[in-house]
Amino acid sequence: MYAVEFETDVTSRFIELKDFEQLMHQHVKVIVLANNEPIKPPQKAPYDFSDLVGKLAWEGDALSQQSALRDEW
Repeated sequence: MYAVEFETDVTSRFIELKDFEQLMHQHVKVIVLANNEPIKPPQKAPYDFSDLVGKLAWEGDALSQQSALRDEW
């Protein structure tokens, strides 16, 4: 088995592999090891619609309105 090992600073989504021509048209396994846990971006909480519940009233026939909107397409 042939191994290539190098260290690099990740500054973009691409990592340059020197002398890649030697590995062309071969199956390779790439292993990435980091000293620290990956930084996870903060997740947005789903919007809470509870403040709107019961504040909107629908007057009319929902089925006929839906049909009218479909006919516009």
